[in-house]
Order: sequence, then C-alpha cells, then structure tokens
Amino acid sequence: MKLTTSTLFLFISLSSFGQIIFPDDYQTKQGFEIGTQISKLSLCSLDSLTFDASDLQGKVTWINYWFVGCGGCKQEEQVLKELSEFFSTNDKVQLISITPSSPEKVKAYFENGDFGFPVYTIDGFKEVKKTFNVRSYPHNQLVVDGKVVEKLLGPLVDDNMKEWMIKRISEEVDKLEE
Repeated sequence: MKLTTSTLFLFISLSSFGQIIFPDDYQTKQGFEIGTQISKLSLCSLDSLTFDASDLQGKVTWINYWFVGCGGCKQEEQVLKELSEFFSTNDKVQLISITPSSPEKVKAYFENGDFGFPVYTIDGFKEVKKTFNVRSYPHNQLVVDGKVVEKLLGPLVDDNMKEWMIKRISEEVDKLEE
C-alpha cells in the first residue's frame, strides 16, 4: 500500500483525536509571553465599551481569541459560557473575547445569543498577530493584575479542562485577595 502525505496526515490526526488532553498540552509560544506585564491595550467592544490595560489591574482576566468560522472556537463556546456563568458574581474575575472578525460578522453570528461576556473586535488577522502575537485560533490567556500567567492554544472543550480553568482562576483570585 502506498502512503501519501495526505493519508499520513489523516492517520496522525485521527490517532491524536482520542488522546486525553491536559493543560500542558495546550501551551504555546504564541501570544504574550508568560510573565509579560500588559501595559498597552486599547479595545472597543460591539457594545461600545472600552477596555484598556488599566482594566486588567486588580483582576483575574481570561482572554479568549477567536474568529467567526473557526471550528475549534465554536467547540469551546459552551465551556466559555459556563465559565462566565460560574464567575458572574465575582467582581475580581472578568472574561473578554478578542476577534479579528468584522463587527458585522460578529453581530450576525450572535443573532441567537452571545458568549455572556464582552467581545472586542480588532481590525483583521494581521492586527491581532501584530498586537497580540496570536496566529492560531482558538487561543486563550489568563492574565492576573495585568500579567500573563497562562496561555493555551486549541479548543478548551472537555469537563477536565473546564474544571482546571475554574480551579486555576480561583487560585489566582485567592492570591489577589491575600
């Protein structure tokens, strides 16, 4: 049997599909480096809310990067909604979403409901890459008091990952309150 490149790729993709994924498997060299203090940031949401680096101070912030049409991004929506609901009464925790998709595309996408947290649009993929060093989606970062402490690549879809996210965010909230 002759093995082609596409057959080999399909085999590797299918064989890795069933593996159990832990947080370390999501680590990436993209995005702000762990330990980076985010000092420059200026965003505007679909609802005309502004968000800048000062809004990160004294908070634990989960930043989700996604775009309309991203299959992996769609897969993690439910986990992110549940995360948002879990922390909805905690004023030390905020979730934000950054997308290179146009405001028109995002509004159309959210016709039947949104994430439950603010969505900030950036002018295209090049700008997201230039500003945030994000080249693959979905991409997530945990930022504490303006400092990046975690960054993860790939859809966050299973219950183990959601539980890890809740635990990790809660740990950082506890540290902030000390």
